Amino acid sequence: YVVLAGAEPVLFVERGGKGLQVLVDHDDPRVEPSLAALADAVKRGRIRRLALERVDGDPVVGSLYEQPLLELGFRAGPRKLTLTT
Repeated sequence: YVVLAGAEPVLFVERGGKGLQVLVDHDDPRVEPSLAALADAVKRGRIRRLALERVDGDPVVGSLYEQPLLELGFRAGPRKLTLTT
């Protein structure tokens, strides 16, 4: 999956939903709304489940994105953050 802001890609979810690539700078103002759009797609059933283990190749747990994802409804696991419909 790719999350766009306008016509520009901001997030890319790797096949299987285990990895997330942020395609813009981490402090870009489009990142948080794009994360919210991704979470909304799961909550609406467009994506069945995300179990993120990595962001930009690094563990999601302890990353800059962990707290925003938790605030969007992801649940913390031992090495991943999970959101299901």
